[in-house]
Amino acid sequence: MVREKIKKILGEALKGLGERGLNVNGIEVIVEIPKQKEFGDYSTPLPLLVAQKNKKPPLEIAYELVNNLKTENIFEKIEIAGPGFINFFVSNQLLINIIKYIRKDLDNFVKIPNTYKKIQVEFGSINPTGPMHIAHARGVVIGDSLANLFRRLGWNAEKEFYINDAGNQIDLLGESLYSRYLEIQGINHEFPKEGYRGEYLKDLAYELLNEKEKIDTMDGKEKKEFFKEYALNKMLENIKKTLQNFGVEYDCWFSEKSLHREGKLNKVLEILQEKGYIYKKDSAIWFSSTKFGDEDDRVLVKRDGSPTYFLADIAYHLDKIERGFDWIIDVWGADHHAHVKRMKASLQALGFSPDILDIILVQMVRLLRGKEEVKISKRTGDFITLEEVQEEVGKDPIRFFFLLRSSDSQLDFDIDLAKKQAVDNPVYYVQYAHARCCSILRQAQEKNINLEDLDSADLTLLKDNKEKELLILLMRYPDKLRDIVRTLEIHLLPHYLLDLATAFHTFYDSCRVLTEDRKLTLARLNLVDSVRIIISDGLKILGISSPERM
Repeated sequence: MVREKIKKILGEALKGLGERGLNVNGIEVIVEIPKQKEFGDYSTPLPLLVAQKNKKPPLEIAYELVNNLKTENIFEKIEIAGPGFINFFVSNQLLINIIKYIRKDLDNFVKIPNTYKKIQVEFGSINPTGPMHIAHARGVVIGDSLANLFRRLGWNAEKEFYINDAGNQIDLLGESLYSRYLEIQGINHEFPKEGYRGEYLKDLAYELLNEKEKIDTMDGKEKKEFFKEYALNKMLENIKKTLQNFGVEYDCWFSEKSLHREGKLNKVLEILQEKGYIYKKDSAIWFSSTKFGDEDDRVLVKRDGSPTYFLADIAYHLDKIERGFDWIIDVWGADHHAHVKRMKASLQALGFSPDILDIILVQMVRLLRGKEEVKISKRTGDFITLEEVQEEVGKDPIRFFFLLRSSDSQLDFDIDLAKKQAVDNPVYYVQYAHARCCSILRQAQEKNINLEDLDSADLTLLKDNKEKELLILLMRYPDKLRDIVRTLEIHLLPHYLLDLATAFHTFYDSCRVLTEDRKLTLARLNLVDSVRIIISDGLKILGISSPERM
């Protein structure tokens, strides 16, 4: 909100420089948050950029820009610093107006113009060959929180899970279940070499003993299909239930099989053939992806006539575009890094801008108990499921911890820390700030303070440095949301909430809220209520609860 105003004011001043003969073409107006308080609430390196392009002294440009700023009385002061930075200190009146926006018009306070008609975020799309591993949850939380943010802004965003239900892995799943079924009956049967050996298939096999009479009447082909479909449906059922308990609801569960059934793969081949981007070599069909910057051309159809996963992925993304999505965001594991360039190349070959697609790569999670790494599940004897960890620590700590680091950084998740009810647990620290705000407001009511009187409070009484630090952080909430939309770095939000919680706890320790001075009390209650609202809003985006008592 404020940063965008500063950008607009600077943009108009920059335009004025251009009208006076300076070359300002292609110069982007950048407004940053200084790392040191003495450099203002916002800062811009714009004079340096203009000076470099026009071979003029940066300070000369800085003074010319400042002299032509239409400030709208939103600044306490503007300083020219260093080699050509302009530092902005916002006025106290603007800061206290932030409280009115937050308490009365939060939607407009965080509003960001939307240039997209329909956004799709696809995430969590694991192979349905087993329960959801705890490491998979990181991509789920990132995708879910981004979609929540878009919806919070009033944008049309859908959440989608792509079901990899076609191909060898599903056949192998069915064969693995059949082997377990025979094994528990004491029947010798060679287990598939690349089969799935998880304990979860033994549980399914025991369930199928109730179907033994029916299974015995089937021929080999019918049994293969039965075990494959039974295993797939059970795995999907388990994944859906796990995600639902984790607070994730999808708008669409998209089946890969539907692409094959509806001829979507052949449609892709026809389009690429018509555009001259496929060729035959060694009895296979290849995509000329090197024409679009890829390192090598890629196989679409193998020698035996079977399609590759890449061809199915192209068909899937074409289907997304045909469904009207004009911004597609995929959340993938970091092991798919090499697939990014070829995926964008395929969209370009089909006639679309590769910029329609953004791919977030998510690094692995290391599970710890204190300093000891946890690799083996006590329950299943193999990998550790999301459901298992959630039962122990709860949903909120997992979601918050998994969002604390950027997606391209590996993450350590300490189970012992996540369970602690103490301030060194970051999610507890933020939630406690919210609960403390609620507690203060309840105490105010118990002292016969009518919270409706907050609307008429004299907010100019908020002059303490700790109050101002809180106001500045509250002012920056829309900035932070804009940064996330621009960069897709959702980890910026939990860090903002931690900063806000820290500033609030510091304020609370040094500024008594419920005082003998009724006017000051009402002013500070406005500040407390604003912090409560913003923490609750941010946590809701992250899919995390905002407890009123702790």
